[in-house]
Amino acid sequence: MDVASIKAPDELGELVGLPGETLTATLKRTIMEMILFGYFANESRLYPHELAQRFAVSQTPVREALMQLSSEGLIEATPRRGFHIRTPTPEQVTDLWQVRSGLEATAAERVVERLAEGTLLSADLEPLVAIQRRRNELGSKMTTKTHIETNSAFHRTIVELSGNRLLAAVFGSIQQQLIAAWVQRGVESWRTRLVDDAREHHEILAALRARDAERCRAALGRHVGRSLAGALSDLEIQRAARAARLEETDNTKTGGNHGTRQGH
Repeated sequence: MDVASIKAPDELGELVGLPGETLTATLKRTIMEMILFGYFANESRLYPHELAQRFAVSQTPVREALMQLSSEGLIEATPRRGFHIRTPTPEQVTDLWQVRSGLEATAAERVVERLAEGTLLSADLEPLVAIQRRRNELGSKMTTKTHIETNSAFHRTIVELSGNRLLAAVFGSIQQQLIAAWVQRGVESWRTRLVDDAREHHEILAALRARDAERCRAALGRHVGRSLAGALSDLEIQRAARAARLEETDNTKTGGNHGTRQGH
């Protein structure tokens, strides 16, 4: 892959640091977005010197950023061959969704408790309403990036409303948004699930407003369970597409070799 092969949508890929962010952290965040939202073709290899040239920085922070992404499993370091973009396994996805389900259920129960105690007001649920309203308004115009960001924001907000900082930190560490984007990379089947997503988000909201912890846990369980089924389906779509490409490549090579032999 050369530098010219990097796609550059207007909304992504610019090296813009956040307040207090180191250059390595900015590079890591930017490269991650480039991987997840289509700068690189599937199965691309990433080379520090090419990315350093792309961002007009030295190779050292680029390599540090890539090594961090590698340690988190998003890419894989290959000796003398740069870094390879990986695809998660069904086991990794299932493990993540199971942990996510438990964390969200615990958070929701705490939100209900806080509403009952009065330490949280009904008005504090408005951010959830606003997020889902935006998703409804976008409808079919929603991009994959916006879908993942708003859906992640909905669930992250529930965890934050629990008031439990440790729970929020653990939830953040499982990188739900990263894995969701990773799984849905190049797949549009999530669009067929938008109606169910909206219905289930409203069920969760209704249970929170009713201060019904059991109802909320059940609604979240159904929602996360269906989300897992969708994620595994998306992963299988990616696997089948890769297998088809490999078969097509093999057939092309076989055909070329056969033609060469006939020429002799």
